Amino acid sequence: MNQFFRRVLSGLALLVAVVGTTGCQHESQAEQETVRTVSYRAVLESNKPVSEKVDTWIAAMSQEDKVGQLMMISLHGSTIGQSQKDVIRKYRVSGVMLTNENLINKNQVKTFTSDIMQTAITSSMVTPYIAVHRDRILHGNESFLRLPKPNRWGQLPMDRIINLATRSAIEMRDMGFNLVIGPNANLGVPNMSYTSDPTWAGHINLAMVERYQINHMWSAYNYFPAVTLGDASFGSANEAKAYLSNNDVAVFKRLIAQTTANSYMLVMSHIQIPAIDNEHLASSSKPIIDGWLRKELGYKGIVMTDRIDVGALQSNQKIGDYAVASILAGSDLILVDADTIHIDEVHRALTQAVEDGTITTERLNESVKRILLMKMQTQMDP
Repeated sequence: MNQFFRRVLSGLALLVAVVGTTGCQHESQAEQETVRTVSYRAVLESNKPVSEKVDTWIAAMSQEDKVGQLMMISLHGSTIGQSQKDVIRKYRVSGVMLTNENLINKNQVKTFTSDIMQTAITSSMVTPYIAVHRDRILHGNESFLRLPKPNRWGQLPMDRIINLATRSAIEMRDMGFNLVIGPNANLGVPNMSYTSDPTWAGHINLAMVERYQINHMWSAYNYFPAVTLGDASFGSANEAKAYLSNNDVAVFKRLIAQTTANSYMLVMSHIQIPAIDNEHLASSSKPIIDGWLRKELGYKGIVMTDRIDVGALQSNQKIGDYAVASILAGSDLILVDADTIHIDEVHRALTQAVEDGTITTERLNESVKRILLMKMQTQMDP
């Protein structure tokens, strides 16, 4: 008899366990369905204020999706094959920047950018940036309108600058790009700067970006706070800031004040200014990004690094460690080269930093919110 009761009790216990487990499974599935039914495009196309759209989507995003939004990558090759699609899907990246390696002719580029967009759409990803650094396109590349070399822009009259910027914007948009890395706000850098005059540089940059905006292109001003200091040296942070505020930073101040919010981003250089931060390059410097750029100059938009492998090499750090340091300093978007080892290392380092609390949830959401505010406020799907 005792054995009979023991079997009955064991059976009841098993039944309760199965029911309980099934209930948990149903709850988990219900939760997952709730997330799945929140469509990015539905949120994007809703009549809610942009801030509500952003909050709605952040609440629905997985940690994996959020970490992916911190990364802009490049890809090898001139076509989007399975391996390239796998990279985009695996890391859920915020965007892809095409380089000269990817650019053969107009039709090929259109197919390339379309395949990137379709890969993102079919993977339920946030609309990706599809970027090109226009000033770095090889001058002999016949896929693109032949533009003046960077150091010739400043010699052109404004009507000619507007005409060329308009034609270039239309061309890039029609080829499937939605983000131009540029124009260049730096002064007096040989073969790179448009001019050495901060006032004229501001005019040129604003005119270009206005044409990009009209033709549904985001843009990214290069490179805060400067690319080179020449022979200048400073005894204090205030002295360094005063010097730069009469040079490159004078241009950035004007651009921040006069460019439509959430339509552009700033790219950080890898310069070091020891008087301000004697340990870090600008792209990983909290005093420069969070202190000077955000708090003192009032910039509230996206901060992107220049290629992170270059910064890591210059600072003698692992690329993943440098990416984490840059986010902690105030950057939002890490530009990674096409090396899949680098892409994986950056992703793993950022993921680990989020999981162990080095990058807090609040800090992560802060960057994701800035990125989504641009993508949702000035939506530029091709």
